Amino acid sequence: MKQVIMLIGVLLLLAACTNEVNNEMNPNEEGSSKSDSSLTIKEAKLTEREQSIVNQVGIDYKTFFMIDGELAEDETLVSSIIVYQDGDGGKEQLTSYDGMGEEVYDKALHSFQLHMQEDIAFFTIGSPSGYSKGSTEMPKDLQGYIFDGFDGEVTFKKGETVYLSYLKGSSENQMSSVNLGDYKTLPDSVKDAEYAVVAQLSIQDDMKDKE
Repeated sequence: MKQVIMLIGVLLLLAACTNEVNNEMNPNEEGSSKSDSSLTIKEAKLTEREQSIVNQVGIDYKTFFMIDGELAEDETLVSSIIVYQDGDGGKEQLTSYDGMGEEVYDKALHSFQLHMQEDIAFFTIGSPSGYSKGSTEMPKDLQGYIFDGFDGEVTFKKGETVYLSYLKGSSENQMSSVNLGDYKTLPDSVKDAEYAVVAQLSIQDDMKDKE
């Protein structure tokens, strides 16, 4: 009888250990949190005709990209234009919210566009559902500019920021450019620039949940 009880105890112990291992190997099962949704951004290759149309519109700097993936029901895609001046930490100039709640993206074309006229910079954030426009004053003593745009592929989720392009301006005659690299880290040279315009994307909580 004692042997039977010991055998049952060993079997229960083995079963408990097996369940513990399975839970560690399968974190998405009951008792664990669901993985976050993610979006993949790819450079958009414009046709010759499309490029000709863009050129005739008179946009100085632009970044076109496609988005694939699906947002969770409580998430929204946020596109922003941030302006940095002399290491001030950056100030939001234009923000657009897209895909509020279980949005599915299938090669959805988006864009950031910048047109400069005298001492004013005009911004446009474009998406399949429309566009948002804004503007800001630029320092009057800027002599030159360097632009670096998105030309690769990156996947991100909520809590991460993707930096797709930047424009640096300086009152000096010489400037050095820095590649964005993994697109999730903004170079210090851009943050500390005399003047910089940065286009970025992030996934945030749906604004409806905050009302």
